[in-house]
Amino acid sequence: MTNSYLQPLDGIRALAFLLVFASHAGYVSLPGGFGVTVFFFLSGYLITSLLRKEFEQRGTISLAGFYRRRACRILPPLYCVLAAVTLLNAVGIPAHEASPGGLASIFFYYFNYRVLFLGIAGAHVPTGMGVLWSLMVEEHFYLLFPLAYLWMVRRRPTPRRQALWLLAACLLALLWRLVLVYVGHSGLTGEVLWTYCASDARFDSILWGSLLAVAANPWCGDRPGWIERHKGLYALAGLALLTVSFVLREPHFRETARYTLQGLALAPVFYFLVAAPTSKAARLLASAPLRTLGSISYTLYLVHFFLLDLMARSTPSSRALRALAALAAAVVLGLAMRRCIEQPFRRLGRGNGAQREVLP
Repeated sequence: MTNSYLQPLDGIRALAFLLVFASHAGYVSLPGGFGVTVFFFLSGYLITSLLRKEFEQRGTISLAGFYRRRACRILPPLYCVLAAVTLLNAVGIPAHEASPGGLASIFFYYFNYRVLFLGIAGAHVPTGMGVLWSLMVEEHFYLLFPLAYLWMVRRRPTPRRQALWLLAACLLALLWRLVLVYVGHSGLTGEVLWTYCASDARFDSILWGSLLAVAANPWCGDRPGWIERHKGLYALAGLALLTVSFVLREPHFRETARYTLQGLALAPVFYFLVAAPTSKAARLLASAPLRTLGSISYTLYLVHFFLLDLMARSTPSSRALRALAALAAAVVLGLAMRRCIEQPFRRLGRGNGAQREVLP
């Protein structure tokens, strides 16, 4: 399958970022948290698809190659942004907020747990870096998932059995959230919630994408007849389920079954977009502006909250104008980072003959 089949997913990536950005810009009625869930699902789908393709072509998976590509994709932009914001904070732009402990929690990938125990203010990370909790969840997942996936596929289970194993793991995450809420009485209100940002409670948001990648993946040539014949209808049903997940505001549902429902709902939507790249929805998502935003969404995510904070402190203009100024600055930084940092390190990470990088 050609790379054009993945172009709509660049648009999905852009829309997910815009949801997060708008929510952080003060438009709190928008589901910014859902944007993070979409990033998780997309990441699981793309990376598991690449692992599956590698195993089908080579009969094994190079774990060293995977971790090298992952490090070259994630670390250089992260450390560049972190260093820049830390230096700006040190000279009072906008304030001195970082501590050695806060920086260590980012460098060693336990910030999401630090913030659970200390709160955002107590975590003492550089301005705007509170958004990195989601990156912690992803990196914890990808530290372990390739090992588990390789163990699984070496046993040559049928695709159906693979799907059942991953489905069981997704349901285990739901069970754990139910235990946290109903047995452990985990808080349902507050600045940060265990069920929202702890890796042990949110890994299924990534794993649902992995499940689609092994069970019914048109990018890998899967075209189950019962799905293919009615893929548009299933996609609409997925959108309806997403609507239900937004409308239901009951706290127990939101911190337990909401993430499961959204994972189920996203699967047919993603299937449709990958399997029908010429549909109106896919063509719209593959439009040049959305693809451009999607291609730099990682840097946009890293810098946007710092820029929003900076604009809020330094300009008296309206919320909308501050948001537009922050978005414009983020796009300029994202394009520069892509050209000067991301692309060179991606080439380094691919090495000789490695797969083309399509990670979110």
